[in-house]
Amino acid sequence: MLRNNFDATLWLLLVAYFCVTLDSSILRDVSANRSRRSVLFVKLNASERQLKAGAEKPSIRTKEEDAPRTRPYFSTSKKSYVALDTARFLCDDPESANCANKTSIYKSKVVYELRRVLKESYEENDFYRVQYRDEDRIAEETELCRLTRADVRTITWRDSPFDWNEIGRYIPPGPLFRERNATCAIVSSAGSLKGSSLGSFIDGHDIVMRFNHAPTVGYEQDVGSKTSVRVVNSQVVVKPEFELLTASLFRNVSIAAWDPGKFNQSLKEWIETPDFNLFENFKQYHQKYPGANFHLVDPRSIWRAWSALQDKTKIKIIRNPPTSGFIGLGLLLPACRYVHMIEYIPSSRMNGLCHYYDDEINSACTFGSWHPLAAEKLYVLRMNTATDFTTFQHGIVRIGADGPTPSAEGGDCQPP
Repeated sequence: MLRNNFDATLWLLLVAYFCVTLDSSILRDVSANRSRRSVLFVKLNASERQLKAGAEKPSIRTKEEDAPRTRPYFSTSKKSYVALDTARFLCDDPESANCANKTSIYKSKVVYELRRVLKESYEENDFYRVQYRDEDRIAEETELCRLTRADVRTITWRDSPFDWNEIGRYIPPGPLFRERNATCAIVSSAGSLKGSSLGSFIDGHDIVMRFNHAPTVGYEQDVGSKTSVRVVNSQVVVKPEFELLTASLFRNVSIAAWDPGKFNQSLKEWIETPDFNLFENFKQYHQKYPGANFHLVDPRSIWRAWSALQDKTKIKIIRNPPTSGFIGLGLLLPACRYVHMIEYIPSSRMNGLCHYYDDEINSACTFGSWHPLAAEKLYVLRMNTATDFTTFQHGIVRIGADGPTPSAEGGDCQPP
């Protein structure tokens, strides 16, 4: 009898050990796979299929007929999600007290959600070897001046080692933007652009910036048809499904491609160990289209933009690179009298869709997960000079003003 009890106990201990070992192995595999820009994890519950992912990454797709019935989900706690019918907050009369009240309530919900995501999304990781120090922080500096000082820029052929290596031969001799004092529009790819009828407004700007492979054909009424520049991440450059070398939407436009590298990494080290090796297709594009205005974003300046975000955010932010939208804003600022960001801050048209051109559902596209998107949007809101009605009903943020924008110290914002 004792022998049988002993055998049973030993068997249970062996099973428990096996389960713990297997679970640890799985966790190690998951952790390893989370280190690059990729889908992080899927969380299923009765009220929402939510996927935490990079803001520019695919997630859960629905059938086309399901898309109009989607609703964004706002969290009331870490475990509770409620659908928000944003149509309740739509209005078109900025002089109406009822409209002002709807706009105010909707704004408070969006800002609350951004702050919640900012607080709950931070996690320790060291993939990009971020070593943030706040020595460069200037307490009274405005957000606009701080981002200007980050000097987000493209690489030139004078930057070592591009002044002697093969890649440098293909870097355009001129700047990404020749314009100064221009009117500029940054067009997000948000699903809330559907039904916006902002196409004519967008096309009226001197410079129109779009992202990755976002199309215009078939969507002109809402997003316009003009494209001056596309900011693309290195996955779009590398992966064949995006057809960088052949797709018409990558022709006859300026392109700024970015890959983050590591924090404080030299350009030589970046060339040797990029996240995605964009250099071969960069060369092939220039060989196929001589004279193209295709640039590489300096990865060091991407992390300067991240540091600007952290400088002006009171809590720790995700130690992953900013989104293409925030990088694009940094690139545009020196060229523009003012910048309109279209549906970067979600308007009351927010419909739960990630993009205006597909049926993907991904709350991370709006509020962030892998990128520090929530911190970015709160940062942009602090720079915004548009009215709440323009921002939260029309989906338009305005940054800068006609003429120079002074810093808190009284001088103009200047890069280092």
